[in-house]
Amino acid sequence: MVRQQRGAQDTMQRLIWTSDKPTQAGWYWWRATGEEMDPLILFVDEVGYFQWPDGASQEVGLTKGEWAGPLTPPSES
Repeated sequence: MVRQQRGAQDTMQRLIWTSDKPTQAGWYWWRATGEEMDPLILFVDEVGYFQWPDGASQEVGLTKGEWAGPLTPPSES
C-alpha cells in the first residue's frame, strides 16, 4: 500500500541552525563553524553529554558550533 504524502510539513519538521546549545535530551544535528567538516547527528543525554563518532564523550557546553533540533523520530507505517 502506498501512502500519499500530504506535504512537507507532515513529513519533516523545519529546523534552524543556532548557537544555542541543547537543553533537553534527544537527537540533534550539529555542525562545526569555520571548519571543513560535514554536519553530524548526535544524541544528547539527560545530563548534557554526547558521544562523537570516534567514541569520545563530551559535554554539550564545551562544543563550538551550531545545533538544530531535537529531531522528531519518524512514525511507524
